[in-house]
Amino acid sequence: MVSDIIFKRKSIRSYSDEDISDDTLKRILAAAMQAPSALNTQSWEFIVIKNKDMILKLSKMSKYAACAKRANTLIVVVANLEKLERTRAWFSQDLSASTENILLEATNQGVGSVWLGLYPDSDRISYVRDCLDLPLNILPFSIVSLGYPTDWGKIENRYDESKIHMEKY
Repeated sequence: MVSDIIFKRKSIRSYSDEDISDDTLKRILAAAMQAPSALNTQSWEFIVIKNKDMILKLSKMSKYAACAKRANTLIVVVANLEKLERTRAWFSQDLSASTENILLEATNQGVGSVWLGLYPDSDRISYVRDCLDLPLNILPFSIVSLGYPTDWGKIENRYDESKIHMEKY
């Protein structure tokens, strides 16, 4: 059930050495592409990184990305700016939905994941763009670190009534 996956999902930063199969990766990417997008532009594209040297290099994007060095696979979510003529103002929502779908389907497949923030930090964008030699029309948005978890850890209940406002703030 989808709600079970939502409540099971958590950021996983420690992984085993087990490889993620191509079929599992394809399911994760297919889920990413099922996300909603403004005017159905689907401006997302995905760069799958399995090369350990490149994983290590991308793990140096920021101090918060260091956990990626232990990942089996990274997915770099990028926006193709040429597809955003009418919806440029909304692409971050589109790619956020796509990134969240990666996290949810990874959990569904038994794969641990963590969203590594990238956009809108210009230093991180430049770093990733340089590492991957991206053309200017391809804007790096997020990196998702993937691997089979060494420990799923404890699931937290984050529900907080004080954050709900009825009819007005």
